[in-house]
Amino acid sequence: MQLLFLIIKRTELVDEIMKALASAGVHGGTAIDSVGMAKSISKMDNLPAMGYLREMLRGEDPSKKGKTIFVAVEDDQVETAKQAILNITGDLSKPNAGVLFGVPITFALGIK
Repeated sequence: MQLLFLIIKRTELVDEIMKALASAGVHGGTAIDSVGMAKSISKMDNLPAMGYLREMLRGEDPSKKGKTIFVAVEDDQVETAKQAILNITGDLSKPNAGVLFGVPITFALGIK
């Protein structure tokens, strides 16, 4: 079993992503508001490496909140869930498109 995380700024896609996951047989996802590093450090001028960090994060809108979706899936559902997500989000390798990753679950209670 894995816990998939999707971090995106295009919050308008959340409902569509959840529908796509449900259609793919994946249930029980949760979406929460999230704030990226650019937002957190945008007003910090006292950091020694602030110029470097701003350059790294160039292109991110520091005023915009994102969403983090997480969902537990069986190992045999991982590829199906990934494809359902990518069908909505498109290519995540583009700048600021989002991040998708999975983490192994060593135990889970309350999941069917």
